[in-house]
Amino acid sequence: MTYRADLLRVVQTVVAPNAADVDQHSRFPRAALNALGARGLLGMTISRTVGGGGQDVRSAGRVVEEVARVCAATASVLRSHYSAAAVLDRSGPHWLRTEIAAGRHLSTLAAFGSSGEMSSHGDVVQVRARKSWVIAAGEADSYVWSCGSALWLVPAEAPGLLVPADHAGMGLRGTVATCVEADPVRVPASNRLWSEELAFPWFMVLGAAVSLGLMEGAVAAAVGHLGGGDPRTRSDLARMRLRTDAVRVLYNDTLSAVTWHPERSADRVRLLAVTATEAAVAVTDLAMKVCGDAAFRRDLGIERRFRDARAAAAIEPTVEELLESVEI
Repeated sequence: MTYRADLLRVVQTVVAPNAADVDQHSRFPRAALNALGARGLLGMTISRTVGGGGQDVRSAGRVVEEVARVCAATASVLRSHYSAAAVLDRSGPHWLRTEIAAGRHLSTLAAFGSSGEMSSHGDVVQVRARKSWVIAAGEADSYVWSCGSALWLVPAEAPGLLVPADHAGMGLRGTVATCVEADPVRVPASNRLWSEELAFPWFMVLGAAVSLGLMEGAVAAAVGHLGGGDPRTRSDLARMRLRTDAVRVLYNDTLSAVTWHPERSADRVRLLAVTATEAAVAVTDLAMKVCGDAAFRRDLGIERRFRDARAAAAIEPTVEELLESVEI
């Protein structure tokens, strides 16, 4: 991956040093996103024809995982941005694709919650709905907004878009995720997007990348604190490593399915999302157990990862909703 050196530099110099502060103060990771944008990482999945990197979901997953190792909140913002960008790159306006490619535009998904109501008035469409768990709410420059079976490009400055000021939560605090309401929002009819089938696999696969990053970060923090020589913790550390590696095998297999057989990969994507979410909760729980009182130290970041894993499990679609959709 040609972006790797720049990615590691941003992670080490910007993302990691600010991770604890982003969490403690529910602060949106603007500095990290600006740095990622300046190095082409926000636009890496946009087509080369408009100046983007032309990378796929596998490459986006590498970025998301690497960032999630130190800050799952920043990684979750990237997850939603890349998912929205996948849709916009297929059917968004040329000027917007160019802005994303240049790292000057952050988008996000507003896909969960009420399907809402839509009505047309000439060349203007009126959308009324309430969306839950919108990542980067009030911070993104645009929203890829679902209404029924359609997706719409909703600019952040659109009249009638209401974003609550309070973003406090248990985990992933820096995502400033909250409910966003269109009450109503009016957009041009030309803002309809035509690639709704892309958002789901990108969002689910990249969610698994967040989980992998959380697990790798928790394993590294626990091993770094304890070492591997204490027989009282060795078995739990081994369980953490094995659980993480098992998810990675399924992750790589699912990426291959999405790449080569996208029309038959929906259930594989759902099972990956469930497995990765549950594994992240289990691995971070074990990290808390083996590190004992030290797990609450801010410099280790284990308690933060423990909360982030549970917050990630609450993001829609939930584990139960995904399992209900799997064909047995």
